[in-house]
Amino acid sequence: MRVSATQVGIELSPDACRIVEIEAAPFWARRPWSVPTRVRAFAVLPPSGPDTEAKLASLKNRRAAVIVWGAASDHRQVIVDAGSYESMRAEAIRALDAVGVETRGAWVDIAPVSRASERKSRRPVIAVVAAAAELTSAVQPLYNAGIRVDTIVTPAVALGSLARLRRNISTPNALELYVALEERATCLALVRGRVLMASQTRDWGFINEFGADLQPRSRDEIVTWLTVAIPEFLAAIGAAAADITQICLSGALPELRSMTAPLMERFDVEVEPLDSLFRINAEQLPEPADEFRERGAELRLAWAAAADWPPSLNMLRARQRQASKTRLARGAVAAGVVAGLLVGWRVQQSASWRRTASRPAATTARAAPPPAASSASASARVPPPAPTAPKAPAIASNAPAVANRTAPTAPAAAAPTPPPLAVRTPTPITAPPPASPAPTARREAVVPRTDAPAPPERDRARAAAPSAQAASQEPPRATAREPVRLPPAQPPVRFAAPAVGQPTARTASRGAPPSDAVLGFDAVLGTILYSPDRKLAIIDGRIVAPGDEIRGARIVDITATSVLLRDDQGRLRRLTLASKGR
Repeated sequence: MRVSATQVGIELSPDACRIVEIEAAPFWARRPWSVPTRVRAFAVLPPSGPDTEAKLASLKNRRAAVIVWGAASDHRQVIVDAGSYESMRAEAIRALDAVGVETRGAWVDIAPVSRASERKSRRPVIAVVAAAAELTSAVQPLYNAGIRVDTIVTPAVALGSLARLRRNISTPNALELYVALEERATCLALVRGRVLMASQTRDWGFINEFGADLQPRSRDEIVTWLTVAIPEFLAAIGAAAADITQICLSGALPELRSMTAPLMERFDVEVEPLDSLFRINAEQLPEPADEFRERGAELRLAWAAAADWPPSLNMLRARQRQASKTRLARGAVAAGVVAGLLVGWRVQQSASWRRTASRPAATTARAAPPPAASSASASARVPPPAPTAPKAPAIASNAPAVANRTAPTAPAAAAPTPPPLAVRTPTPITAPPPASPAPTARREAVVPRTDAPAPPERDRARAAAPSAQAASQEPPRATAREPVRLPPAQPPVRFAAPAVGQPTARTASRGAPPSDAVLGFDAVLGTILYSPDRKLAIIDGRIVAPGDEIRGARIVDITATSVLLRDDQGRLRRLTLASKGR
């Protein structure tokens, strides 16, 4: 399958803008000197104007090779050391400076003269020097139209491309002279073996600038001028007219074929006009086909610039190579940064995986324990409860409850044990509304009858003077501030709810101390924070602990439901959660 591509050649001369668009195979899949090309479109327009701008705008984003007339240029052969393109170009610039060629403010390009198989330590190269400002000014309209200018060449380089495209019919290693005649300029190029050897551009054309209507010069005048200009050019480069084997004519000169016979008589060599359809597909010519045939010689340079892709010389080559190296360097830096970040990320991930793999399983288990394990661990840290005395007998089923006389009350001993470090809120005892505020539930409350006998003196003395061990281990139980009167037929009702870990044998067997054994305390108890290793209470909005003083009394102990204090007279006082102070 043949792969085709579209290429555009544009010739910018002082008198015309010539455009040739061809369709040909890419350079990697074709031989430009053997495959005919199909011309898809052509145009011969003024150098500037609306028509020219419209045509250039239609070529937006197209790649083009441009031939620029009128720019100061010089083409010379230089011997340099074999090496890279940059090193040989730099040496060629130094050699041109040494012989007086101005290279500052100019674009310079080189092309080897010898073949790759003939490489030696010293190689001849053809160097082209052209004024950068003039080239830039000439192609600026193309840039403004959005055309991608890939190649800028001089007319001499375009003639060299034309010689390369005629390689299958030219004489090898013979000196050939190519001449391009334009309205106001003429270019002479000497080619040997399809390689440009030297060139010269003169500001003289076939249009008589001194005439009234700018008519073309006569044929004899043009032949006479060429007869003088060609020998002068050959003599300047050290050659002779006898060394020329063929002269090829191209350009916009009308009736170019009529120039062949006079020139053959003057130089005694073969003269060939390039006005034929050589290397052009004659069966698929663009419309109008007759006009294209008539302008064949005029469009040859634009066609050669489009067909010889890429050319051997390009004034933009150095800039394009530098830009390509800059892009490659930036890409390499970006790739290095990405690779460094990737390597660092992989190293970090590997270190993280190694730390995770080397972590003991027990540590992982402790870091995120399941709910059951957490509860078990919390329970294991709680000290075992102290042995308790037998609980008080449960209330008989036929005894009515204080809170509700229609339903029996569950035994107080069956109350669940509160968890550690929890704020204990005692459950209030529901009773008929008394005159004073209802007391809060206590671990053990005694509701005596009014007609019950007073406790023995022995129990009263023991309650008034408890031992130090009982004061530190078991706080005295609270009694209701207001006795509840029950029917005379009912015996006294006792509720016992011993705290976990506190001895209750003495209280269960001998009963609670009388209500006047421990005095109340005039303060407001907000809440109690009680645990085996922490005892705190909030009294009058202040956080206190055992040993602190409050309202002239020292705190002796803090239990789960009350606070014991001793005043300045040594009397024991109690402040419970239900108390608002006495």
